[in-house]
Amino acid sequence: MSSESLISVVDDDASVRTAVLSLLRSVGLKGLAFESAEAFLESGELTSTRLVITDIHMPGMSGIDLKQTLDARGSKVPVIMITARSDASVMERALACKPSCLLKKPFDSDELVACVERALAV
Repeated sequence: MSSESLISVVDDDASVRTAVLSLLRSVGLKGLAFESAEAFLESGELTSTRLVITDIHMPGMSGIDLKQTLDARGSKVPVIMITARSDASVMERALACKPSCLLKKPFDSDELVACVERALAV
């Protein structure tokens, strides 16, 4: 994995953002954190982002909405979705957007790193 790979972490939970950024740094990757999908989209960082890791359930725009927005804009940036909820309708909607990975919280660090490696290898 290249340290040039910028990963944007979008989650309304500060502890999750901090933990994911720390994990990314531990494997030599650079990440930026955003507290909402709107903040990420308004940041101008999409052009330098190689991968988005987003929570599904957030106030305002959800991770599913973010993925659909990126797709509508023609973005090919892979998206990893994470969620604490596992109700069938949400999981079905999330999988319909074709994320690179869909992980349930709490997820294993090695599992997330493997998803990141696969997404960046494409």
